[in-house]
Amino acid sequence: MTFRSSKRIGVVALLGCSSFLSLLSINPATGASSGNPASTTFPLHYAPNRPTPTSSTTLPTGPDISYYLSLGDSVGMWDGTRSFPYLVAKRYSHSSVPGLRLIDMSCSGETTESMVSGSTCAPGGSQYDNAVSFVNAHRDHIALVTISIGGNDVVPCMSRPGAATCFVNGLSKMKSNISMIVAGLRNAIGPHVPIVGMNVYDPLLGDWLAPGDGRSLAVAAVAGVGLLSKTMGQAYQAEASPTADVQGAYHSADLTHFVGSRWGRVPVSVASACTLLDIVCHQGSLIGYGDDPNDAGAVVIAHAFEKAIGRLAPPKSDG
Repeated sequence: MTFRSSKRIGVVALLGCSSFLSLLSINPATGASSGNPASTTFPLHYAPNRPTPTSSTTLPTGPDISYYLSLGDSVGMWDGTRSFPYLVAKRYSHSSVPGLRLIDMSCSGETTESMVSGSTCAPGGSQYDNAVSFVNAHRDHIALVTISIGGNDVVPCMSRPGAATCFVNGLSKMKSNISMIVAGLRNAIGPHVPIVGMNVYDPLLGDWLAPGDGRSLAVAAVAGVGLLSKTMGQAYQAEASPTADVQGAYHSADLTHFVGSRWGRVPVSVASACTLLDIVCHQGSLIGYGDDPNDAGAVVIAHAFEKAIGRLAPPKSDG
């Protein structure tokens, strides 16, 4: 995700306001109410928002060639080669799919809409079209697709009148877009390849350390982030795709269990956010805004994906 710093107060106000919380009962679906070779990253990596070749025909195909396609926003590229897709690729290349090759198409700031048209970094303007083209060119060589998308979809609501209604409508549109993206990839890739999405951690929890309104709004926002994660999960489930439970792995909804930390005794969710996101937490003050994982956070996300994927099989022909 990449909805950062200057927008933090707007996000907290949106997710924590009473008018938003009153809308949580609206159904967003209706829009209403081991000596194996290491993994390899190939030239179609354009996560750093710089131009790269659009042709996939230069990449090899053959009986022992397998690709892992990573799509989405900054979560998949923020930590460079320590981002979660690289960790997932390394794990499976050393276990069940030797030499698995990662193609990371993730773009910082991407939404479900810009992923389809108007991409923040994809050559030709569509990360989705490039992914489908790559799949079509390597149909029997794709072992895995992961998607991290949707967290940026609610950003425009921060500065609009009727922010709460905008948020709920944004969830409906996000859900529809994720379903379309997954269905299109499934049609191109065939029935056997895992397509695995993720839900989201809560980037606002560090503000629990601030007194007064900071803590109150951080607590109130938990419900909104939870609804965002729930809607993502519903979208993937509708297309028979599993969801990596990143929200659970980060304990983002747990304000009940307290743990010792460098910030004193705090909820486990707060300790996780301050430890796993690229923020600097201080007892008694707001933390700025931390919406992307640090290296340790990327490890946790990778493990969540691995749990959802299970044992990964090499690609097989659908012919």
